[in-house]
Amino acid sequence: MKRFKNALFAATVATSALAASFAQAQTSANNDGETAVHGTGATSIQGVLVQELNCVGGYSNLGAIGTSTTAGTSSASVEPTNLFSPAPASAFNCATTDLFPGFGGRYIGSGSGTGRSSWVAPGTLTSTAPFVIGTANPNPFGTWSKAQFAFADSSVTDGDLTSYTGGAAQTNGGAPIMFPKFVLPVAVAYSPIYGHNDTTGSDYTFNIQFPQNILGTAAGGLRMSQSTLCGVFNGNITNFNNAAFTADNGGTVSLMDTDDNAEAPGRWATDGVPIRLVGRLDRSGTTDIFTRALAAQCGTVASGNHYAQNAETLPYKRSDLDKASGGLRPVFQTARADTGLQTASSQPEAGNGLTNTMVGAEYWSGSAIVTPSTNTGLASSQPGNPLYQPGLFLVADGSGRVASAIKATGSGIDYASPFNTNVKLNGKIGYIGADFIDGSPSAPGGLKAAALQNNTSGAWPMPSAANATAAFGTILPPQSDATAADGTFNDAVADTRQVRIPTYQGGTPGVTGNAKRTNPLAWYDVIYAGTGLQNPSAGYPITGTTQFLGYTCYTVDASGSNAAGMINFLDFNTDYVSTTDSTGTDRKGAFTRVGAAFNSSGLLIRSNIGALPDSWKHAVRQTFLVNSGEASSVNTTLGGYNLYLAGTDGSTTSANSTCTGKAGI
Repeated sequence: MKRFKNALFAATVATSALAASFAQAQTSANNDGETAVHGTGATSIQGVLVQELNCVGGYSNLGAIGTSTTAGTSSASVEPTNLFSPAPASAFNCATTDLFPGFGGRYIGSGSGTGRSSWVAPGTLTSTAPFVIGTANPNPFGTWSKAQFAFADSSVTDGDLTSYTGGAAQTNGGAPIMFPKFVLPVAVAYSPIYGHNDTTGSDYTFNIQFPQNILGTAAGGLRMSQSTLCGVFNGNITNFNNAAFTADNGGTVSLMDTDDNAEAPGRWATDGVPIRLVGRLDRSGTTDIFTRALAAQCGTVASGNHYAQNAETLPYKRSDLDKASGGLRPVFQTARADTGLQTASSQPEAGNGLTNTMVGAEYWSGSAIVTPSTNTGLASSQPGNPLYQPGLFLVADGSGRVASAIKATGSGIDYASPFNTNVKLNGKIGYIGADFIDGSPSAPGGLKAAALQNNTSGAWPMPSAANATAAFGTILPPQSDATAADGTFNDAVADTRQVRIPTYQGGTPGVTGNAKRTNPLAWYDVIYAGTGLQNPSAGYPITGTTQFLGYTCYTVDASGSNAAGMINFLDFNTDYVSTTDSTGTDRKGAFTRVGAAFNSSGLLIRSNIGALPDSWKHAVRQTFLVNSGEASSVNTTLGGYNLYLAGTDGSTTSANSTCTGKAGI
């Protein structure tokens, strides 16, 4: 039986498809002293990605920067600040035989922003703290000079592409590649236990009138209408005893545990459970998806919505002075050097300078609520603090720490109810990738998800793979045949969906143009160009995608081929490989299979993450993984655009001429 390890992905996969084009390469090239490809970026999908690579290889490990990913149900993380911790143990066994023997990989969950930065500037990581031994964020795998791929829940920017095409990334790795790999529902997560009575020993749980399951596992179901969602995360609804929750809960029954009323009559009506918001400290693509939805669903800034645009940073008005300059804005560069929550950052923030800062003075370290010295005396996100201001976020570095912060209880963390100080309250709620919700094989345990009402359909969907796929709908990839609707390439008719045109392709910032497959930004922008995904008419209301960031030209050396590894891994994600295990069972769909129950579903669906629709799988495969013979009115074939991944030694079945003479990544 294949053994699974707990921490980053050192995966291996066997595939008959790759044997045809890379028969001589059973391992990756030598990358920083080991035959394993390196990746970094989004923490939202780190658990499922590790497990995918376990299935691909079987010995996968995760390095996580500033994020607690340990499994278990303890209320507070024991992870040391700024250290790596193991990923959850895999509960999903793909086969008894590795699919691609010899392929290895490493993944560091660093956040989408760091993933983008690492992809843009390969070869520079030896000077970047998260990837160097002996720094504040030590890399347990050794010092890395570059990563072969990255993941981001957000899009790369025009500035990223300008830097990429003007530097070593283009010189060595060829044209930039970005396309969506995961359809990601972002859960509104909470702990079902909202309080504890120290005198009686009772735990108080939310009285959910409409509990819901995902693939047979109890996953929560606290109902939040769109108005309630917007009220909570704009700081207008600040307590779980608010009438809005009672209305969403059926109209007559509050969320109060009956034991709460029996043991402390009147406490709920007087104190309730103050809402404590939890969000991201790092530059987070999950924040980008979340803020995009709230910007679209919660009205205008003029009407009181704090979310003016999507961004990797929560609303944070840098034009207000920080404490060092005599102002009241908190800063967090001492917690993480590249955070957007600091004066020196120029990264976009969700308020776009138009709304107030929505972050309190504190951050969650993984084991405690910490106020940096730079923020003493500023508005607090925590009830019980004399400087408490409702509606401010407690921030945490990475998805793992968001999860542990929401669950955390204990001395210095709980809020003592003034009505009865023996009752200690949690009340934290935040946003996180749905693979952290109970039932997912990589979930840490103890997190439930709210059922968010779809404002169009009136339904109360959970953040499941099926509901994320329903929200994504029938969006087609760039330049796809609209009649066939199967992702087949068609450049004979203009794709008039308006997308950003990068400067390196002659575009002008702020001016859009038709979508083309040669434009990396088009693979992201068409998902939102007039589709309404930010406020979908069906499915789960907070849904986005996680993007794969890669290169066209990959290194091949005496040790092996990075191109071989990357193509095979992506082949399995796009269902273009039919491989049998030792029993003769076809493993196709091991990641992507959609079943009615947990046991009949693929890994992504089990993890509450949607696989790409078939049209997108086809388009990704034909554009980036093979020298496609699909017809082109411009270059005879789609392959004639030279967008497909290749090795630098010309070892593919049809070598990509643009990689000739390049060192590869």
